Amino acid sequence: MAAKGRKFEDEIKDLEAIVNQIDSGELTLEESISAFERGVALVKSLNQKLDEVERKVEQLTRDSEGRLATSPLDDPSARSDSGNGEDEPF
Repeated sequence: MAAKGRKFEDEIKDLEAIVNQIDSGELTLEESISAFERGVALVKSLNQKLDEVERKVEQLTRDSEGRLATSPLDDPSARSDSGNGEDEPF
């Protein structure tokens, strides 16, 4: 169920549906276990996608010396090479 080609948002919706099914109390024990296993697989897939996005963001926010720096998301003019001392410890 947690295929790599699926969108993050689609997997979130599927995970929410699984949680709602389990919470409803209408599933048998076996169905609940199966749903839980699908949910765990989705969580792993979602975490992998988040890790991948985080790596991309880190690459995009490194300054000219390779240090990670923070800048407001809505201010594209505030580039990471400002040397403001707020570099991430990574």
